[in-house]
Amino acid sequence: MPSEDSSATNETQVHDGYDLETGLLARLREWIDLFPWLRLIRVLRVVGSPPLLASVGLTLAVWKIGITLLALDQSTPEVAEIAATVNHQVNFFAAFLGHLNPTSVFHDDPEIVWWKTLLGIGWSVFVWTPVAILLSRQGGLLTAGRSLMPLSAALSLALSRTLAGWLAAVVPLGCIGVFAVLIMMIGWISGLFGDITWLNSILAGVTLLFAIPCGLLAFGANVAIPLSWGALANERDPDAMDSLSRGYEYLFRRPLHLAAYLLISAIIASIVSILAVGVTRTAIQINSQLLKFADAADGMVITSTDLLGHLPVVVLLTAIWSLLGGVYLLLRYDAGGQEVEDLWQADACPKPPLPSIPSQSTDSTP
Repeated sequence: MPSEDSSATNETQVHDGYDLETGLLARLREWIDLFPWLRLIRVLRVVGSPPLLASVGLTLAVWKIGITLLALDQSTPEVAEIAATVNHQVNFFAAFLGHLNPTSVFHDDPEIVWWKTLLGIGWSVFVWTPVAILLSRQGGLLTAGRSLMPLSAALSLALSRTLAGWLAAVVPLGCIGVFAVLIMMIGWISGLFGDITWLNSILAGVTLLFAIPCGLLAFGANVAIPLSWGALANERDPDAMDSLSRGYEYLFRRPLHLAAYLLISAIIASIVSILAVGVTRTAIQINSQLLKFADAADGMVITSTDLLGHLPVVVLLTAIWSLLGGVYLLLRYDAGGQEVEDLWQADACPKPPLPSIPSQSTDSTP
């Protein structure tokens, strides 16, 4: 006959079932926990925001006016050329990249000097930095599952951090300039002593000490500068040097993660561009036919077609700059383990400071 102690032991040994909320399975309750890049799909909400699209369109117009003045290009596009650019979806990305490259307007003109190319790049950085910070902030909020900031608040935030964004873009150029001067000085020494084999071999080896860092800085700046804008937009304390170092760190420490996120972003941008091109092509056809039926002036038809032809570029730029904020948060998690949802957010209605309590005077008499 079993004792009372053995029966109590059997009751405590009853299996309570598997606790699936512990361990790894606790992180797999949502698809985004298994595939973090799915958060980037949330960024597509920005292409449905008319204020954001209008901001990008206005910035594109200002940028294009400055680039045209630098290139001294006074040519007027024809309706057929604009329609051909919009209709050929296969060549859209090539035309888009060439259209936005600040140096592309100088390739066909051998009389354009190098300093105008630098002016074009500087003008592009000057104009697009505040918009990139603004959209990176909105994209970071959407990636973290937050709602969009009001345009006025986002614009105020972007403008307050634009100076740091300009500084982050100028610092790599300054460092590259220092290395370039050192390389030129070595070349000047080589030309001063003439064709001496052993000396030129030594000087050639010395140039490697400056050429390799110069290449790392120049190549990495293409990724580090945009990522620094994403850091300035989504971090509490905007610091230009810290944001720039984050950009270089994420590029050289997490190149595979960066390549994967860029590939996913390119796929998302491709879908957005296909939709934008389809809508634009249909709008151009309807608009042109109606204006011709109404016997509108040719100048009006050309202008309206030209404006509609830039709509895919505006939509795509809005999506790309917004995806930048999401890619930055994903890389921040891969490099430092900080959760994507752990995103700084300013208080929309900050609490007023508490009133100070007047101190009692010790010299007062009863």
